[in-house]
Amino acid sequence: MKENFYYSQNSLSMFKRCPKMFEYIYIDGISGKGVNPELKKSIERGTNFHILAERYFNGMKDYFYIKDDQLLEWMAVLEEKYPEDINCRSEFEIRQNKGEIRLMAKYDLVVIEDNKIKIVDFKTNKNPYNLGVMEDNIQTKVYMYLLGENLKNIFPKMKIEDISMEYFQLNYPENKIFIEYNEKKHENNRRILGELIEEIKKQTKTFFSKNNETCAKCGFESFCQKQSKKTS
Repeated sequence: MKENFYYSQNSLSMFKRCPKMFEYIYIDGISGKGVNPELKKSIERGTNFHILAERYFNGMKDYFYIKDDQLLEWMAVLEEKYPEDINCRSEFEIRQNKGEIRLMAKYDLVVIEDNKIKIVDFKTNKNPYNLGVMEDNIQTKVYMYLLGENLKNIFPKMKIEDISMEYFQLNYPENKIFIEYNEKKHENNRRILGELIEEIKKQTKTFFSKNNETCAKCGFESFCQKQSKKTS
């Protein structure tokens, strides 16, 4: 792994899912087999939505060329929830190299309102999320911790307790996933993320495959089996 590697919610989530997959992608630089066409289309549509949302919050409301009805529907839901002149930062990135925790995050939206800061993450998922699951999600921990650690440099007058996070589900706008923050959660996240990164560093030469139900859908399944035969 490169010395200047920054951990992200994607890389940390992947390690928790399967350390071997983390090794293939982030250390060996190997790409798995292509995803199925339906999933690929869903990913591309989600990416296009994020591009449109960024343009919207930067005053470029130009959807005349969009032919995808789903994208237009999502943008209508977004506009109803967040007016374009809201005080915010779109596609806002934070990088931190502090001690053993080298982290980065790119936030879909950071809203500043009533002396509060709300992280907003757009989700175009087909199924609704659960509050308990999302509160314990690595993305939640990384996003809230990273903003909290750098709060005084970005928003000097704000406190940890002024931070919150919302998962805004475009297909389920009524299903509100809202998470508050405080010093206790912040210190807990510091510990969890620090321990997770330390675990990755310790396993540099001994990454293993969890061999669980996710293997059948893994892009490295056949390659991983070949590697297992070579080492057995």
